[in-house]
Amino acid sequence: MNYTILISSSPFQGSQHQLAMRFIRATLESDHSIKRIFFYGDAVLAANRFQTPPQGQKSIAQSWAELAEEISIPLHACIANSVRRGIVDEREAERYNLGVSSIHPSFTLTGLGEMTEVVHDSEKMVQF
Repeated sequence: MNYTILISSSPFQGSQHQLAMRFIRATLESDHSIKRIFFYGDAVLAANRFQTPPQGQKSIAQSWAELAEEISIPLHACIANSVRRGIVDEREAERYNLGVSSIHPSFTLTGLGEMTEVVHDSEKMVQF
């Protein structure tokens, strides 16, 4: 079975992001596949490369980046939600004259159209 994972909760409230990471690992260990991990709403805050966690803790962006590298699955953040929250790639930074990209390099800005296509091609979508 293949899944699309939709993360919509803030990485700074509750434990939904950690639960999603555990679910993803367990899914892959049981020979299922993940087609895409998509961040929407306040979840896009996880893509901010300027996060400064408390000393000795890893940023949520780094945690997601390590998981994505480990399992070779891209991380996609909704472009509209990201730009609204100040998370931009180089192209959007130039478009809005911001001077610097703020998106973590492991994430890609993506439109809802692409997410819709992936969900259509998946057997299940799980939201956190």
